[in-house]
Amino acid sequence: MDCAAMRDLELCLNNTFDDERISLKRLVSFGTDHFQRLMANQPGGLLGARIAVTAAALAAVEAAGTGDEVRLGLRKARKKAKKTFRAALPGQMAKLAAAVVARYGTDSAVVTECFPFGRTVFAKSTDDCLKGHLESMINGLTAHEADLGADVVAEAGGLLSTWEAVWQASEESSGAKTSTQKDLQAARANLQQELFVNLLLIGVQFPRQPEKLRLYMQQSLLKKHSATKEPAAT
Repeated sequence: MDCAAMRDLELCLNNTFDDERISLKRLVSFGTDHFQRLMANQPGGLLGARIAVTAAALAAVEAAGTGDEVRLGLRKARKKAKKTFRAALPGQMAKLAAAVVARYGTDSAVVTECFPFGRTVFAKSTDDCLKGHLESMINGLTAHEADLGADVVAEAGGLLSTWEAVWQASEESSGAKTSTQKDLQAARANLQQELFVNLLLIGVQFPRQPEKLRLYMQQSLLKKHSATKEPAAT
């Protein structure tokens, strides 16, 4: 390969989200969409920690205050995130329960230990009690990790960390906060940094699979779209 045609490796460490041409509105729109995609695509719960950090970074931008449009977008994203998580949870519980049943049998005491209230409680529980039910399940799974495997425990842990991020963001006050331009700049810079870390981590999880990025990031949201022109009068 001609060395002149090779990509400058230093460029890979540039944070593309720092581009001044990306407005805050577009950055937030991209970030909230990315947040939803992170929750929907978690191989083995490996992205649970990043979901929590991303939620906190988005909340910080909202707290810094940038107008009703950005705030409304973030509030809608939080509500949608919680609804999406709760809707998917029964299926995820069925998968974890199947792993326990496959190893110990349907009527095993271990099944009761991991799911003392059955699986329906995860669909019917109120939001404020869900964390306790998840923690109880994780304690049971962890006690039998040697038989069930680390992946099962990690997946359950990812669900808990995701719920904590979603629930905390949903509970935070959406009231206006008096802040300075410096606060807003710091919150924006933090969001840009966390989005970049997410991009790098996705690359680590899916080496040589650039097509996977579309599962997590919709790049078009960062671009300025020209207004549609009206056809000329005839």
